[in-house]
Amino acid sequence: MERIWKLVAEVLVEPGDMPSGLTKGFMNVTTWADSAESAREKLAKYIERFKWHVISIEDARLVADNEEYDDDQMEDMIARTRTNPKAIILGTFHGYKGT
Repeated sequence: MERIWKLVAEVLVEPGDMPSGLTKGFMNVTTWADSAESAREKLAKYIERFKWHVISIEDARLVADNEEYDDDQMEDMIARTRTNPKAIILGTFHGYKGT
């Protein structure tokens, strides 16, 4: 049975895709999946269309039905995901200088 998952994904984006010019970063993601691994695979397939790549998943957990967040963006992402079983919602890209 699919449920909503929240991922913290480390991603590699194409040069020039972000205003900062940075190509490595983290973002929150919400999506429906039946496991952490299937959520990761779904995200990886989705972002390939932008020529982006999942480097790693730093956190993957189920979203509880009654869970609340202090972060307005996360609340919005979860609300949007709840209404669309095909949703893959990407949060803000937080870039960092890679090695």
